[in-house]
Amino acid sequence: MELSNRVAVISNENMNGLNQLYGNMTHDDLERIVNKHIAVAIDEIMEDNNCCH
Repeated sequence: MELSNRVAVISNENMNGLNQLYGNMTHDDLERIVNKHIAVAIDEIMEDNNCCH
């Protein structure tokens, strides 16, 4: 199965935290937030890899 086709299950604890930060969210809101955090993590990993190679 392609990684992009996988489903992520967000814990109640994390969902409660997100709701406290952003208020009630739609599926699209949650998708945008998760993808933004993944993009930041990818950028940081790439920077780390470029630094050390």
